[in-house]
Amino acid sequence: MAHHHKKHKIHHARKNVTHIKIRSTKTPAEIEYATKPPKIKPKIKWLILGTIIALVASLGLMFEYSYSNSFYPGVSIGGIAVGGKNFNEVLTLFQGQASVLEHNGLEISLSAEKGILEVNIPTSATGLTPDKIVEYFSLGDWRTTIFQAYQFGRTGSVLERAKDQLTLLFKMKKFALPATVRDEALWSLISRESKDFLKETTPANFSITKTGKVTITPEKIGEVIDRKRLITAIQKNLDSFNVSPIYFEVGVKIPNATEAKLQQFLKFAGEVAEAHNLILEFNGYKWKVRNTVLATWLTLDNKNQISIDDKKIESFLEKNVLPVVDNPPRNSRFAMENGILSETSPGKSGNVVDMEKITANINQAILLPQKNDVHIYVETIHVEPKITQKTIDDYMIHDLVGSAKTSFVGSSSDRRHNIEVGVSKLNGMLIAPGEEFSAVLGIGPVTEELGFVKESVIKDHKTVKELGGGLCQIATTLFRMALNAGLPITERTNHSYVVSYYGPGLDATIYGPHPDFRFVNDTDHYLLLQGRVSGSTVTLELYGQKDGRKATISDPILSDHIPAPDTKYELSPDLPLNTQKCSETPHDGLTAEASYRIDYPNGTVREQIFKSVYKPWYRTCLVGTKVTSY
Repeated sequence: MAHHHKKHKIHHARKNVTHIKIRSTKTPAEIEYATKPPKIKPKIKWLILGTIIALVASLGLMFEYSYSNSFYPGVSIGGIAVGGKNFNEVLTLFQGQASVLEHNGLEISLSAEKGILEVNIPTSATGLTPDKIVEYFSLGDWRTTIFQAYQFGRTGSVLERAKDQLTLLFKMKKFALPATVRDEALWSLISRESKDFLKETTPANFSITKTGKVTITPEKIGEVIDRKRLITAIQKNLDSFNVSPIYFEVGVKIPNATEAKLQQFLKFAGEVAEAHNLILEFNGYKWKVRNTVLATWLTLDNKNQISIDDKKIESFLEKNVLPVVDNPPRNSRFAMENGILSETSPGKSGNVVDMEKITANINQAILLPQKNDVHIYVETIHVEPKITQKTIDDYMIHDLVGSAKTSFVGSSSDRRHNIEVGVSKLNGMLIAPGEEFSAVLGIGPVTEELGFVKESVIKDHKTVKELGGGLCQIATTLFRMALNAGLPITERTNHSYVVSYYGPGLDATIYGPHPDFRFVNDTDHYLLLQGRVSGSTVTLELYGQKDGRKATISDPILSDHIPAPDTKYELSPDLPLNTQKCSETPHDGLTAEASYRIDYPNGTVREQIFKSVYKPWYRTCLVGTKVTSY
């Protein structure tokens, strides 16, 4: 109890303490001064700030003085640290590597079952005319990148320079070299070079013996180059101007349809081979696919279910049915007559084979093998033209705002074909107000599947086929059309060499994704792009609404002439003995400048200068060494 009483008293005492009030003899101002730090006088504050700035500035000046002719520490170019190295040293380093790449190209060693295949990838392959140059990779304007890296921390105000320099103490400043890989062209080259070197992959398939029995032909496991991985490896080398050979192992390619998978459908394939023939019909026309042939069309889909091989159906239809059935739509054609945009050739609707429907019907027919022939009617889809008089009326398009024509007399049939396909892709395109037109996007992917063909270019003393050539004719015509229409040009690159088709100063080249040709529709109305190929002339026209703007293009001013080199002769094992195959006549190197001015109705003026630098173009002649025996 005594203990409890003592604890209670202590608690009570603490309770009383909380009520004790202490009176201060200090004034409220004195209390506030005691609880807050004293304020720094403005003069002292500015003095401290000035001292800090002076200290930072002096450190920065010392830093700049220490690295007056060298890169700052913490700077890297293409993954290579260049801090502390002088400008000329770094420039010489990359110049040496760039020269090796430009003269020798990239070396790739493909490792496969047959051994090692050495593939050389040059920066480009020379065509029979200057615009048939196929570029495989580009080093870009790397000198500018080096200059920008050297200038980092040296431009701007004192504080801006100090900030950049301070950043380098904690974080590496990385500058990427502007090298780029032209995927499509490069892959075309590698595919051609490795075609006979890699083991071909063949899926297992059903076949018919001479006695009519269905058997399975086993698959063949082949080899494949991982396109994405190889392109990435090449880009990685170029990112640092690495001239070392690239060692690359090919992969194994196993087809989806294997003998083991087809085994369970062998009985079914036999039933198909003994069952019905397939008869395709359209308006009195008939095409017969025999039952034994139909059985060999069987394969596995991506779900490992038995079905007809789509590629074999398409091949049969394209060869036999489409030429008879297909009647594609045609857009209207327009021309200016007496100042009025008139429909000179009305649009026409058409019918095309419904590929999806016919494939589905054939697959459905084979699931229930019958003794009687199966008749399938070829169905078509009705397709309306995209551009008609209604389109013109809806968008109030009634003026020809710009046009251009260029000639391609003397071009090869392949070049003509590419021009015709490219123009067909652009014809009928509507460009909205404010929209930027892109030639690369408008034409779309340049592949054989989409109708383009390969042209001859000279590589390693041989004439080989590559996708390229012809489309620059369209780009140049687009450029001149846009100039005549008074539209702002947002991207344009001249050819490396003067091309006789266009002359110097007002040409444009494209090779997706860049270089591209682009312009902006800065009118308040839709523009309709119309194109056609007639004879050896490309005509492109823009229709819309005139707004009173005036465009002026000067004649190119030529300077810095460089004489063309002598003709270069190379021996070719592909050409008959003593025969020659030569490129276009040589051209001098030169610089061309053309000025472009747009005067808008509100008094606004827009001016652009197009400067084109062309290298000398030498004539290349291949001299045949192939001896023909009889």
